[in-house]
Amino acid sequence: MERRPLVLVEAEEKGEIFSVILQNAETIRLTAPSGQAVSLVDLKEGDEVLVTREKAGRHFGVKIEETIVEK
Repeated sequence: MERRPLVLVEAEEKGEIFSVILQNAETIRLTAPSGQAVSLVDLKEGDEVLVTREKAGRHFGVKIEETIVEK
């Protein structure tokens, strides 16, 4: 079991809300529509990022089966 700082990122597209829980670290990056990497710690409300929807979680870009227990 590991304890890591996490952040909930929510996005809206055509009135539908999507969310993802990411590790809050500068090494975690999202992609802007321009293709430029955006560090999670620099992300601000209103910023636009690209998304893709999947059912599996990912760890270092590899699909994994996971369980998250919130306390």
